[in-house]
Amino acid sequence: MDAVDRKILRILGTDGRASYQAIADDVGLSRPAVMERVKRLEESGHIAGYHARVDRARAGFPVTAFVAVRYANSDYIGDEPRMRELEKHPGVLECHHVAGEDCYILKVAAPDLESLQGILRDLRGPSAKMQMSTRTTIVLGTVFEKAGFVPVELD
Repeated sequence: MDAVDRKILRILGTDGRASYQAIADDVGLSRPAVMERVKRLEESGHIAGYHARVDRARAGFPVTAFVAVRYANSDYIGDEPRMRELEKHPGVLECHHVAGEDCYILKVAAPDLESLQGILRDLRGPSAKMQMSTRTTIVLGTVFEKAGFVPVELD
């Protein structure tokens, strides 16, 4: 990946709907050359996909929370298959395996507190193999939220 590829990634990371021609004008290449580079970036996995940034509150999911999951047995490395199942749950937006006191951090969205409580109940349900505890932090307001990772030049 060269500086032009990084610039293309910055442009698409900021505006996923940027046209090939607009990108070409910005990076100083022809439209076909940009199309080929974008195709290579997609095939190599540098571009993982294109997404609309949906306002969760306007879509009916105004409650956002972070849920820390901790297993009782600190030697237990985690129940990753169970955590992967959470991807199917529409309210679970992200799941990260983390270092520190907690095992996982989830980002969840819900229409109301009762629905959030349901997500927590599902998480701690009877199919859980290990005893776990959760700590939930409800988001009161968002200062900023970036649409995606936009690479910067490294010196």
